[in-house]
Amino acid sequence: MRLVPILALTLLPAAVRAQPVEEAPLPDRPQIQVQGRILRVAAGFGQGMPALEVASDGRTWKVWLGSMRYLIQNNFNPRAGQRIVIRALRRSEDSDELWAVVITLPDSRQTLRLRDNLGRPLWRRGWARRAGPKSF
Repeated sequence: MRLVPILALTLLPAAVRAQPVEEAPLPDRPQIQVQGRILRVAAGFGQGMPALEVASDGRTWKVWLGSMRYLIQNNFNPRAGQRIVIRALRRSEDSDELWAVVITLPDSRQTLRLRDNLGRPLWRRGWARRAGPKSF
């Protein structure tokens, strides 16, 4: 009977690491638009929230996407090498991390809206969206 609590405590650090590491940008910051190419897609088991590395004008951006379930539900499957246009929120002028609001993949003619204009995730519906804090 003691094995279950010990096993749960052993697995707890792995579960915590699997959570998204993003910090919410300030929704009162202006949105920016980035056009470039996808360098890498980070969307594996235990990596937390899916993200993209995007090259644009000599700069590399880390673009946080959203819930993997939401991406799959909307048949959104970006690949390295594809052209991309991103409208996103950013914490500060010197930050290279973005939280995608709308992503367009021109090569596949696909657009996905991930957050509303205040940065609230569209994959969170119902009571959690109304009652909870306005987090990302």
